[in-house]
Amino acid sequence: MAKEHDLRRFGTILLLGVAAGAAARYYIETRVREASTTPTQMIDWEQARSIALRVSQWEQAPIPDRDFRREQYIRLVKQSEPLIAAYLGVELPAPVNRVYVFDRREWLEANFVSFKHLFRPIEEIYARNGGAQGGLALLLGGVNSKLLGTQIGGLLGYLARRVLGQYDLSLLSPDPDTRGSLYYVEPNISQVQSGLGVNDEEYRLWIALHETTHAFEFEAYPWVRDYFNGLLQQYFDLLSTQLESLGSSLISLANRVAQSLNTGTHWIEAVLTPEQRVIFEQLQALMSIVEGYGNHVMNAVGRQMLPNFDQIEQRMAQRQQNRTLFEQLFNRITGLDLKMAQYQQGEAFVNAVVEARGIAFATRVWEGVKFLPTMEEIREPQRWIQRVEGMG
Repeated sequence: MAKEHDLRRFGTILLLGVAAGAAARYYIETRVREASTTPTQMIDWEQARSIALRVSQWEQAPIPDRDFRREQYIRLVKQSEPLIAAYLGVELPAPVNRVYVFDRREWLEANFVSFKHLFRPIEEIYARNGGAQGGLALLLGGVNSKLLGTQIGGLLGYLARRVLGQYDLSLLSPDPDTRGSLYYVEPNISQVQSGLGVNDEEYRLWIALHETTHAFEFEAYPWVRDYFNGLLQQYFDLLSTQLESLGSSLISLANRVAQSLNTGTHWIEAVLTPEQRVIFEQLQALMSIVEGYGNHVMNAVGRQMLPNFDQIEQRMAQRQQNRTLFEQLFNRITGLDLKMAQYQQGEAFVNAVVEARGIAFATRVWEGVKFLPTMEEIREPQRWIQRVEGMG
């Protein structure tokens, strides 16, 4: 995305890392769905939408059998719920009844509103600091709203061609009682399933198991959503304070980025202040568990019920290893490589705990904030096991 002769593009991406940290990556999978098209002062959302639709190539990926697929996914979710409940030993407060089959354009429309929610705190900071003439504008280096819209649109358009399933958690929604929704981007699922040469029904059930597990994580344990929202609010509060002393922040930011080039630190982590890093690591730990737990359940339950489970796992692993250079660079710049690392670290943690103490013990991560593992404990599961056993 960033070109050598156009450092402003990289600077804009850098801003997104400072502004959203780990939350920006998870928001790709957790969205609110209210309709709104009003452009903002900082970002031209109509420009973003136009670019995203163009990049997504949604016209080339229709859903020829929409009614059949919708009935199929509803059935697969219903099939998944009791299996997951039996394995985890917990019930949902109510069945998942918000199941949507989307094409790429519909996924974009649902997610654009949530990106407005994501950037709303940033835009409020932007306004408080003088808008186009203030501190945040200086940090942007003169990048205008249309260019920001173009970059955000390009990101979402690219993702619209790759995302398979999504549990929409509705973080930061004005309605605290809003339940999550399950989205299935059928053209992408169909394309991957066909390319891998795996069974139609089994592959979609494999995906449904993972996404439905997310519903259990957040709906069976409502405190998790409140905790997530609280971390986001703390992050934006720190960002507001940081921008009020913009001059020193810019110097510190530049120094941290320069140092990261020599240490191998991810650029997103490098731009964080020490206070932001604390919240970042809490978000990383939470999302590692959310994603890793989902993968563990998908594998544990899927292995019992899918005759071709090993084939699906093997071919999906091969697909991930065969990413193009562009995909690798894109993931690095946007921070999506950290998202994939979350899956791996979190799954390894859950697998290790289950092997050592069983699934009932592993499920204690959802008993409350104090039971959540730190990133250090995720890397060394035995430390978490010992701490929780000491809690009684």
